[in-house]
Amino acid sequence: MEHLQSNGWTVVDTNKKAELMVVETFDNQDVNSLERLKSTVELMRNALDEIEQHQLQSFIVITDSSSVSGNPRQGLQTHDGACPNGVHGFGTLTAETLARKAVQIGICTRVLRIAEDDEKIRNLDKTLDSLDFSVSYKLIQPV
Repeated sequence: MEHLQSNGWTVVDTNKKAELMVVETFDNQDVNSLERLKSTVELMRNALDEIEQHQLQSFIVITDSSSVSGNPRQGLQTHDGACPNGVHGFGTLTAETLARKAVQIGICTRVLRIAEDDEKIRNLDKTLDSLDFSVSYKLIQPV
């Protein structure tokens, strides 16, 4: 949040005044699986509830790479796409999937799937500088 403010963004107290919403999921490390999903699935669900009430122009979701960093199914050499790493990975995958709901209601949506904090900031800055509203959805991840 401080990074956005130091780069000239104004943080508002309600979604009614916002043009853009940024949500960063995280692993809260809770031992209870349902509680652990609060920092991914519940966080996204709450964000979507806000978005559905007050139309925004843009929605950016920042996740780590846990939705694709798990072990591939037995017998597969590599994996393309989802390969959740534990409970948090499933929560992150669900959050990334829920982000598409914003696209369905007409909001320009970007998902940044990045594990390293410094990469998150660099990619967030790049995404904010190059928002193209003609592209409704884009997944951004390191190669």
